[in-house]
Amino acid sequence: MRPMDLVKEYLASEGYRYDIDSDGDLHFKIEGVNLYCTNNGNDEQFFRIIMPGIYEVENNREKVLEACNKISRDYKVLKAFLVEDRLWLTVEMFVDSSPEVGDFIQRIFSILINAYKDIAKEILG
Repeated sequence: MRPMDLVKEYLASEGYRYDIDSDGDLHFKIEGVNLYCTNNGNDEQFFRIIMPGIYEVENNREKVLEACNKISRDYKVLKAFLVEDRLWLTVEMFVDSSPEVGDFIQRIFSILINAYKDIAKEILG
């Protein structure tokens, strides 16, 4: 079963609502924050959850890039990067053919939420 299908099952079992966007990505909210589990086509072992567009770069691009480097360095499996002038966070990893999503998905949510808070402190702080 594809990781995205396992995430759907997990979210449903935990009472989270979700929808599928036009790209086939799974959209849901955790603690009021938009997250997406991406449709990775034929790569059934690649697992990615994205927190898109959390901050808009204005006149502080260098500070935002420094914050991205720090957060990416400090958190396991997390990447912070810019898409155009918007900051995105993602957790990316490879999973085996039958992962137990419930074993690690709450940790992924925690990593993303904590990194979201920490990067805001770095940029604004």
